[in-house]
Amino acid sequence: MLINSSTDPPARPPTKTTTLDDERPHSRGAKSLFSKYERVKDPIVSQFISSIPDSFPDAIDRMLEIINNNTSSSYSPPPPVNDSILNNRVKLQEAISKFHSEAGTMTKAVSNSIVLLKDPSTKLFVSIHQPNLFAYSGVFKKIVLLQTLKNEVEKKEKENQREEGRGEKMEQRGAGWGGEEEGKDLTNKKIVNLFLIVDHDFMDGWIRLALLPSVKHSLGRLELRLPVSTSEKWQMASNMPVPGQTVLNYWRKQITSWIRKNSASSLISSASNKSYIHDNFEQFWQEVELSCSKAKSYSDFNSFLMSQIVNKVWGYDTLFVRLTEMSSVFADGFGYLISNFNRYSDALRKAESMFLHHGVDTGVSASSYLNAPVWLHCKCGGKASVKIYEKELLIQQQEQRRRAVVEEREDLPLQQQKEEKKVQKQIILKGTCLSCKSDLQINLGNTHTLELLKEEHVLRQLSPRAIPILLLLSRDLGVTCYASGTGGSMDYTVVGSIAFKELSINMPSLTLVWPSRDVYHGIGQLEALELVELTKQSDVMPYLQSLKQKDAEYGDKIRPLIEERNRRLKSGKSIETLLLELFNLKEEQRKIRRLIKITYKVKNAVEMSPCFVDYAVNFGMANTQIQWRGHLLNNENSLAAPILMMTGAIPTTSTTTATTK
Repeated sequence: MLINSSTDPPARPPTKTTTLDDERPHSRGAKSLFSKYERVKDPIVSQFISSIPDSFPDAIDRMLEIINNNTSSSYSPPPPVNDSILNNRVKLQEAISKFHSEAGTMTKAVSNSIVLLKDPSTKLFVSIHQPNLFAYSGVFKKIVLLQTLKNEVEKKEKENQREEGRGEKMEQRGAGWGGEEEGKDLTNKKIVNLFLIVDHDFMDGWIRLALLPSVKHSLGRLELRLPVSTSEKWQMASNMPVPGQTVLNYWRKQITSWIRKNSASSLISSASNKSYIHDNFEQFWQEVELSCSKAKSYSDFNSFLMSQIVNKVWGYDTLFVRLTEMSSVFADGFGYLISNFNRYSDALRKAESMFLHHGVDTGVSASSYLNAPVWLHCKCGGKASVKIYEKELLIQQQEQRRRAVVEEREDLPLQQQKEEKKVQKQIILKGTCLSCKSDLQINLGNTHTLELLKEEHVLRQLSPRAIPILLLLSRDLGVTCYASGTGGSMDYTVVGSIAFKELSINMPSLTLVWPSRDVYHGIGQLEALELVELTKQSDVMPYLQSLKQKDAEYGDKIRPLIEERNRRLKSGKSIETLLLELFNLKEEQRKIRRLIKITYKVKNAVEMSPCFVDYAVNFGMANTQIQWRGHLLNNENSLAAPILMMTGAIPTTSTTTATTK
């Protein structure tokens, strides 16, 4: 169901309320995420960090300056879209169309956005992530951030042009001229929001794990996992099969059991609340089953589900594309990075050395500068980290093949038709597949021309590593705005900013990050808080500290008694009274320690970043987006300010603008 349809999603029945944390907006803003880099004092890094907007209104203003080529702005306008970039965008259209056709999400809005890629004036907004199982909120929020920015920029452009049009019309009428047509779409600022699915990632981590808050499970969380054998952990997600019906049924059973057990809270135990939660889950699970039925790989299952939610439930025109189907788009960029590998490698080496010198852990592998900027895919479904080698090879060619005119002339000397042998320097990529351990290599052609990189069968075997992804997006597609995550992608972007400079590649004109934390009382969080008789998430840590203090106090009382017991035993004195006192104190201490253990689980449950299932169950899929978007539009403070989400009812239009463009 579209959120801008005439029928709104059903509101959750009123519940007995608890108090959401009255947290103030983050005083340091989004830039605080980069605080560890500030002590480096590198001008490139400092300039990059200072360019990141702290608030959403600031982001809108800066983007308007950028796309209008405001010369007084400190932000560089994107370079003109040249023929090469336009040609790459046409190739991108094919990959995007293929994805949405297979996902069943080729809506009219999506189709219209795809067409815009042929227009050289179109600005490209991009976000990136792996196709994680029931992806966590941060993945979806990047899409919401860019889509809301796109909508607001387009709206303000229309308003500005309408005002300018009115002024011109008044002048024309005063001069006796006719005015322009009313109702004409005035904006010429075309923006496309693109989500890149990094589907070549391995199956060894978060990509196959989803979390839900649950104090009834160890560590305070329920884990939904895709079962993967040891040999499959080094397979690419794009090559893993779709989860079978048995696995889907097990996940469903886990979630329904979690809902049932956590719905016992006195705040949500009414029949109407349970019905609301059940209906939300059933609507979400229909999308899960539909996505699974269309997918041909594990990656597609998760990506199709995201696209169903974003394009159909939310009505967004966001475009999705698989990274593994973009190699032809990046062909020229691959050649550029490989031809300039020494500069690329040197930039990464210098960056890592500089950060380590200042005690900054970037999370980027210390040996990344040694590896080629691409992965080499293996027939087994895995991939290899490769190095670049230059090798002299004996190349055999026939003059006839190199000069087509030979075939048309029978009187040429015989020696010109004989095989020729030449020694040429070739670029070879070599590595060992991390899955099957096979030795892999591929020839990219002559050192200077890399002509084999134009061959489709060669390109299909390559995909970019983490840092080169953004380099290639900017160079080959002309990205204007990039939404970074708050984890590894943020670190890669900072390190990459140095590579951008070294390789003379323009960074996206604007980089955004939305680090806000969602604060809400879902069924899992409520159950956790009730277990320790608290009403606010912010009370958990003080309560835990008070328990630790009591544990220390009992320890202070117990230690002297133990020493006294030992002295009495040595002197043969009675210890019965002492033992009784010691026993009572230790019993009380054990109770405190049990509470500490429980409170740690509660802390984990309320502080974790749950997967999207938690949002779908507690708010409904559409209402989740409404509240995220409403926070952006109604909060003029920091992008780091917490989002106080309401599980009782959908915000009214007076507080939240819910209609998408």
